[in-house]
Amino acid sequence: MKNLIISCTILAVFSATVAVAKRSAPDRVAPVTSGHIEYRAPHSQMGCVEAWDIRQDQLIWRRQIHIVKYTIGLERDVQDVYIKTLELKGDMLIVKNERESEYQLDLDSLHIKVLKGSLVETRK
Repeated sequence: MKNLIISCTILAVFSATVAVAKRSAPDRVAPVTSGHIEYRAPHSQMGCVEAWDIRQDQLIWRRQIHIVKYTIGLERDVQDVYIKTLELKGDMLIVKNERESEYQLDLDSLHIKVLKGSLVETRK
């Protein structure tokens, strides 16, 4: 009986930990448009920005903005860092993520400049 109580207690603690660790789906990122080009941050490509020709509904390019360095032993979903906002400023795209890192993407050269934070996101 004592072993049953201990087993149930361990199972209850483990179940509660797993339930708490799950994150909700990230909010949809509003795309921004310049002329016939729409810039998107799809959740299926975490940390990436895409440029689409909206006349032909065709992908022009995809650029990795930041990467996530995962800690082994922790659930991946609670370590994910998604892009939160996109904003056009002239020929630059300002990209912000959930960790408040901020990047400037030159739309001509596709060069990334870190304005705040890091290119490699790690667990805080």
